[in-house]
Amino acid sequence: MTARHLALAGALAAVSLACRKRAPERADCLRLEGPPQPVGFDGTFLIKATLDCPSLAGGRIVWRQAEGIPLAAMSVTNDGFQLTGRLASLAQTVGAVPWGVVPLSPRTRGEIALVATWADNRGANIAREIRVAAADRSRGLPNTPVGVRTYLGGASWQVTARPAGSSAALEMTGGVASLLPDVSGDWRLADGDGRTLALRAGRYDETPLDCGRAGCHPAITDAVATSPMTTVFARLLDRRPTGYPGCALACHTTGEPGAHDGGFSHVASELGSAGDLGVRWDALPRDLHRLGGVGCLACHGPGAIPEASARWSVLRTDVCAVCHDAPPRYGHVVALRQSAMSRADQDPRARGERACARCHTTAGFLAGVATPERAPVDRRAPDAAGAVGITCSACHAVHDPRRPQAARHLVRSTPVPALLAGAPESVCLPCHTPDAADARPSASAAAIWRGRGGLDPTTGEPLVGGAPHAGVAGGCVGCHRGGPDNVARGANHAFRAPTSVCTPCHQQLPAATDVRARARQLWRSATGGGVEGRPAHAGDLHVDRGTPRGRALWDLLLVLEDPAAAAHNARYAEALLDAASSVLESGDSARMPR
Repeated sequence: MTARHLALAGALAAVSLACRKRAPERADCLRLEGPPQPVGFDGTFLIKATLDCPSLAGGRIVWRQAEGIPLAAMSVTNDGFQLTGRLASLAQTVGAVPWGVVPLSPRTRGEIALVATWADNRGANIAREIRVAAADRSRGLPNTPVGVRTYLGGASWQVTARPAGSSAALEMTGGVASLLPDVSGDWRLADGDGRTLALRAGRYDETPLDCGRAGCHPAITDAVATSPMTTVFARLLDRRPTGYPGCALACHTTGEPGAHDGGFSHVASELGSAGDLGVRWDALPRDLHRLGGVGCLACHGPGAIPEASARWSVLRTDVCAVCHDAPPRYGHVVALRQSAMSRADQDPRARGERACARCHTTAGFLAGVATPERAPVDRRAPDAAGAVGITCSACHAVHDPRRPQAARHLVRSTPVPALLAGAPESVCLPCHTPDAADARPSASAAAIWRGRGGLDPTTGEPLVGGAPHAGVAGGCVGCHRGGPDNVARGANHAFRAPTSVCTPCHQQLPAATDVRARARQLWRSATGGGVEGRPAHAGDLHVDRGTPRGRALWDLLLVLEDPAAAAHNARYAEALLDAASSVLESGDSARMPR
């Protein structure tokens, strides 16, 4: 061991994993000892409390659960100095358990917080907190770290092949199967229905980082080199002369703290540099440099590239949830799952038809909109996966070579639709703007917001209107920034637009119901049908924009396709309805059956 390694030894163990301010010295008199490793879903655990100060004796401890799913069982003995508990089951913790590798975030890994309050009969009291978890985090990918237990959704799992030298076996707890890979290599598993799953396990420090070699991803690798995610650990380490917060290591470096996975914390311990994180980045051993920061393996997992049939899973929100689903501090994923985007592919047709998948699925968006210049990779989710929704990687690109990586939030660079030429770039526009090839408007919110898309029914010339909200800072998310109020960060990922964002500029809000009601009445009058249920673009109506009637219907559908047309651009929406009614309500206008 080098002198530099020796100089780094000792500090990680002293850093609070709870990332909280150090309690007053008196609180150290109450010591809580619990399981250092996850105990499993439906698993039991024991916590012992000890008074370490000679001046304190006797008394009793009262326990309460401060965070997490309520314990399935809890008993306290010895005046509260000993607690036995049982955690909730996997189904109680995550809800519907998906088939295959189960993704687990800080919110869904079954972690609880227990607070012990000691008091004697003389008015003295001390409170301490301890945390117990059911499982380590999991991205839900089929390539998984050695030394981290993988939970499996499904029934009657069996191992059909394993790497040489492995003695790992499937374990069953609470009706759920799990596997703790003990060596690097490939596993083959099969469930009771004959479906197979290939798992590839490896250590982070033994997985080659050659993603940028010729023929692979050189441009992406160059972009990643300066990404805020890749460099976060180095930047913050250099800014913190008194030490790095231990709780940040789980999300600012590669690997799971406490696991023997070849990640940053594990390798630091093996090097004897579990270390003084008050040193600068350059002073860390070289082996830690490749594991510091959120690099390729932090999202894609260790081992190697998974089999082609499994590569779709890296596009799931669950990959990002490993760090961004930790309310109340990080509520990005909780907020996103409250949005309509998370349910965009709930209808199976939205996943199967290419024109729909373009904006209803992440894989379709990346292949057809965001990265059309690259050969499309088929990363469609299998039918068995069900609805996946529009996920983080549709809007955020951690390695987009076209986007300066110094930009905050890593929002993906996408082309501005031709209809909105001149508008500022926004990742929202491609899926909220009608396409020139549409038989009927597939979406219209961005077009109405910008005052574009309509047609003069008589001449066929574009109907152009004003864009009163075009100057709102941030574009769409300048208004669509609302969400749950119980999270510190990420609430805006619910993309709500509460009226509170309007009132600073509008003393009186437009009457959205008036616009909608007029549009619906005009549609019923012109077609004889209603507009309830699914949006018009999901039907089989064909609009002939070569005729005055067809152009009038196009204008009407633009308004109907945008439930918030009155808020986005009330004057333009009214102008579209005026243009449509001039033809559809005229005496020569024949009714067209739906």
